[in-house]
Amino acid sequence: MTQSSLPPQVLNWLAGVLGPDAHLRAIRRLDGATSSTLFILQAAAGGSQVLRLFTNQAWLAEEPDAPRHEAANLLKLRHSGLPVPELVALDADGSRCGVPALVMTCLPGRVDLTPADMEDWLTQLAVLLPRLHAVSTGSHPWRHAPYFDLPNLSAPASTRFPQHWELAIRIVQGPFPFFRPAFIHRDYHPVNVLFEDGRLSGLVDWPNACIGPAGVDVAHCRLNLASMYGVPTADRFLALCQDAMKSYWEYDPFWDLLSILDGDPGPVAVYPPWLDFGLKDLTPALIEERREAYLASVLARF
Repeated sequence: MTQSSLPPQVLNWLAGVLGPDAHLRAIRRLDGATSSTLFILQAAAGGSQVLRLFTNQAWLAEEPDAPRHEAANLLKLRHSGLPVPELVALDADGSRCGVPALVMTCLPGRVDLTPADMEDWLTQLAVLLPRLHAVSTGSHPWRHAPYFDLPNLSAPASTRFPQHWELAIRIVQGPFPFFRPAFIHRDYHPVNVLFEDGRLSGLVDWPNACIGPAGVDVAHCRLNLASMYGVPTADRFLALCQDAMKSYWEYDPFWDLLSILDGDPGPVAVYPPWLDFGLKDLTPALIEERREAYLASVLARF
């Protein structure tokens, strides 16, 4: 892919923020992005950066501060010791690029959804969370809140078990459990984690990180694992998290229910990156079957 694949105004901005010696040798669009457009920028002198263009207008309409939010999160994590990108440049309002844009460093590794050793892979996902949740909350302004209108939730029309959904809705519409605020990723799942030679090498996609319940990170990842691989895999991840996070966190199935309902319990579709990264056998029918089984398994924990 050549430089002409990006609009001239974006290329002009990049030339200004990356410096006169950062001649771009190649530009490659990255798979797996759904709420924005990502590119790898390869410099002639070596080294790479990642460009995020916030091109999803519906997302920006709902969260207009998303570019500043991600930039603030990356700055907060700069000295955390976590394997996260570093902020390079930001065009928060799109005045230079035509759309909001952010440049960050490129981490080694790739998304791996077909690991050779599932137990080790799940363990690495679990043991990263205490390091993340140990980041100081400080005065970070962004706080966790449900994405959807909880008072108006309803069971999906396609469900064979409406009573399960109705019970889950009644529970999440009640008071939230007590929790100790932590710095959370808010979108913690395998497509946002990179591996290199079987070792976890990066945690990416930071527009949603905020202060909130540590259980939200566990629950969101469990929901994804249940859809991708089935309930036993999600339950094994929970057991590993309970061991890794036992010094500061106690499991409450409330957060699992909130994650299920907060993830849009409408018509089931296959998340495109799952297919992009190798889970070719997934279908809406299979994911719906797994979602129903996962919901039943969570309700059984109450």
